[in-house]
Amino acid sequence: MQTTSRNPRHIAFIVDGNRRWARDRDLPPSAGHDAGYSNVLTIDAACQRRGIPWRSYYLLSSANMRRSSVEVEHLLQLLTNFFREWAEATKAIPHLVGEIDSSEFPPPLRAEARQLADLCRHASTENTDQVAFFVNYGGESGYTDVPQAACLGHIPPVDLVVRTGGEHRLSGFIPPQVAFSELTFVNEYWPEFSDIHLDLVIDQFASRDRRFGGDPAAQTRVTA
Repeated sequence: MQTTSRNPRHIAFIVDGNRRWARDRDLPPSAGHDAGYSNVLTIDAACQRRGIPWRSYYLLSSANMRRSSVEVEHLLQLLTNFFREWAEATKAIPHLVGEIDSSEFPPPLRAEARQLADLCRHASTENTDQVAFFVNYGGESGYTDVPQAACLGHIPPVDLVVRTGGEHRLSGFIPPQVAFSELTFVNEYWPEFSDIHLDLVIDQFASRDRRFGGDPAAQTRVTA
């Protein structure tokens, strides 16, 4: 796909359906989470090939931290490994949003998060390949005290929010950047979301009339 002015500059993914994907295959929830995190790398590479300079991933909500201790422990270990693999697999500049210094996070995870934050702080302003990870984030709680290391301030508005898994809600993914976002909900679980689905949601986005609360007809009369 060629990059066009109708492509989103910033696309955000609510990566939902990992556990249901595993359940449908008679696998434990951990297998679903493993497949889901692996697909983040796959889809992010696909976004890069399509010339989308900003991507966001809602990886772990603050509500997820209330799941069983066994599942949370696996999620945190998986997140630790994912951050380590991310730093080795791509040169995209990472931005961390959420309570990453929570005492609930094990020291290895906090260490990996700090290393990614350091990459953000020392990144060249000329780098146009950027990714935001929302971790232990929950907009429904009014959480806005993001640590300076999270680099939230210069994350641009999200053009398109994509939620997988068939649910039609944001589940706490409500940072200021989604004020005028287009929303797309797909039935496929996140581990199933592929290049083909990515092309479909981008094509849908390109067909939408984005008005940002204004009146295009009035604007046309003023500028005519």
